[in-house]
Amino acid sequence: MQVGRYQVLDIIGTGAKSKVVRGFDPLIGRTVAIKLLAPQVRGEAQQLFLQEARVVGQLSHPAIITLHDMGIEESSQTPYLVMEYLEGQALDQILTKGPLPLPKACAWAAEMATALGVAHRKGIIHGDVKPANILTTAEGRVKLTDFGMARLASRDSVDSPLLGTPAYWCPEQIIGKAQDARSDLFSLGVVLYEMVTGRRPFDGDSLQAICGKILSTTPLPPSQFNSSLPTTLDEVLAACLAKDPAARLADADELANLLYPFARRKTAAIQAAPVAVTLRSRATRLLRSA
Repeated sequence: MQVGRYQVLDIIGTGAKSKVVRGFDPLIGRTVAIKLLAPQVRGEAQQLFLQEARVVGQLSHPAIITLHDMGIEESSQTPYLVMEYLEGQALDQILTKGPLPLPKACAWAAEMATALGVAHRKGIIHGDVKPANILTTAEGRVKLTDFGMARLASRDSVDSPLLGTPAYWCPEQIIGKAQDARSDLFSLGVVLYEMVTGRRPFDGDSLQAICGKILSTTPLPPSQFNSSLPTTLDEVLAACLAKDPAARLADADELANLLYPFARRKTAAIQAAPVAVTLRSRATRLLRSA
């Protein structure tokens, strides 16, 4: 089977609206991943698919999936995206085996934060940060994928539909308020919490239960589930998971700077001062501006 000039080798994964196949580009001589929209999908879903190409095409970072090409499949007249092919697993598959070691979890979360920082400086909100959209490579790095729900912060609408996975939604998304970069940081905080504890901070047996916990429940500090985790990490995660966006960390780069020290240490004995001082100074700034 051919898709444009690309030879389809096999199917990697299939979803309700698209599938991803492994392909070969004979012109360049490289293996690629091709995301094909289902032929029956039209209208707004097709526009979201095309939007992913426009968004990813603006971004360049080692922790963001690289877009090589896009086109229209001739026989069905449906669009496709051609991206770098990665050997590895999605983070959600890895988390089925339990929590990750602290240095690895914080290194991966810091990489995701720096990738989000690149997007945010372009005015782009990812909007669907979750383990299924984070690929881990054979070399032990992470890549942020699936910008299908991404949008420009300047055009975010308070009446945007609820899309994505509920456990990773932010409060403002649930109550219909406009989202910004801090919304992605909330979702990344949920992912990091899950990486270090093996459980989600907001979970339930129904959509209503999950949303209720996100809006009104403060999760237990991660160190209560694993005593080897430093309490300074509790502080960082609390700053990510604040209900009010104004009480969260200011930007993704600030989060990355707080996480890298945890990633570099081989034990959980992290000195509290650098993190605590940063968080206290941020809280002071918030109080002064109130």
